[in-house]
Amino acid sequence: MRNNTILTERGQALVVIALAAVGLFAFAALAIDGSMVFSDRRHAQNAADTAVLDAALAYVRAGDWVTEGKARATSNGYDDNGTTNTVLVELCSVAVNPCDSLPVGALPEEYIQVQITSQVSTFFARVIGVNQVTNAVEAVAKVVPSVYDEMFYGNAVVGLAPTDCHAVTYQGNAYTTIDGGGIFVMSSCASSAFFNSSNAADLTAPSLCAVGGITYNPGAINIPSIEEGCDPPAAIVEPNPTCSGNAVQSGNTMSPGTWVGQFPPAGVDTLQSGTYCVDGDFRINGGDSLTGIGVVIRMDDGDVVWNGGAIVHLEAPTSGAYDGLLLYMPSSTNCNSMTLNGNAAASIIIGSILAPCSNISILGTGDGGITGQIIGYTVDLSGTSSVNLHYDDAHNYDALTQPSISITD
Repeated sequence: MRNNTILTERGQALVVIALAAVGLFAFAALAIDGSMVFSDRRHAQNAADTAVLDAALAYVRAGDWVTEGKARATSNGYDDNGTTNTVLVELCSVAVNPCDSLPVGALPEEYIQVQITSQVSTFFARVIGVNQVTNAVEAVAKVVPSVYDEMFYGNAVVGLAPTDCHAVTYQGNAYTTIDGGGIFVMSSCASSAFFNSSNAADLTAPSLCAVGGITYNPGAINIPSIEEGCDPPAAIVEPNPTCSGNAVQSGNTMSPGTWVGQFPPAGVDTLQSGTYCVDGDFRINGGDSLTGIGVVIRMDDGDVVWNGGAIVHLEAPTSGAYDGLLLYMPSSTNCNSMTLNGNAAASIIIGSILAPCSNISILGTGDGGITGQIIGYTVDLSGTSSVNLHYDDAHNYDALTQPSISITD
């Protein structure tokens, strides 16, 4: 008799081999196709990161930021063809797909989002019915464009030294009154970015804020708002007033232009309106007088020394590109010192005094005071004569802030 049992078991090995082959293909798909999908995802994320930064840079430059972002994605292999990949470049305030990664309290209109979706065709995974795998990535960048605004939060006295202790000091024995704007100290010195150790007089101001620490004698400070660990304000683009031709002296009057040597020259007590570019010391001695309405004085080199007893009447322009800018020492050329001791009662000083890398000493302003803003590398309020400083944005220079771009985590 024939053994039918043996005959019925024939072919079972083929089934086992087929099942094993499927399993092998699945593992191959996981290893090879999975690696390919992972590599594409990493590449797409890098492409999105570079695209959003390019788009943000074009945005702050008032360029075609959508086209720029897509062009950068195309250069990295994602050309928005609608078949194998798509690229979206949008402001978060109008994005088709929400920007989920924004910080709490963020303004969506300050963020640009790039989303890249790519289709990765598989090889081995087709055996198990997976022909394509979709990768979707995004990158978001915060963009703060340049704007013309009051400098450094509208504080009346600003010390820009980044790490110096005693970056702003008050050591005088005369009363100092600041109103309309407070004191800001950029220094991160933990112990004494702002420093005072005497109580011979009184410093009155609406606020005092420092990135670092504040050391003071309460008997000498009359400031209702004192804060440490403040956030630094936006950096500014320094102005660039220029002069055409040379300044000319005619008797006691001077016309605007470039001047080399001590300024003003002997015998000059009146400056005509315009811009003066000075390469030399700006010195006013006791008993001198100097009047200039609508003037910008750019100190390309040299010290500034105004001695007590001089009568100074200087006012910045009230219109034009340098409206409110009175006295400027560019950080690229002039880090010499500035000493202001205009304590004559008749003195009038109106406009911003901007010397980003200079040490400024305010030793007195007289009863008229300064209607302006004092910005230096360090500022020393240590005079023996009264200091009166009034901040009013209408009389000060509004600078262009530096744009900022940062990619979010």
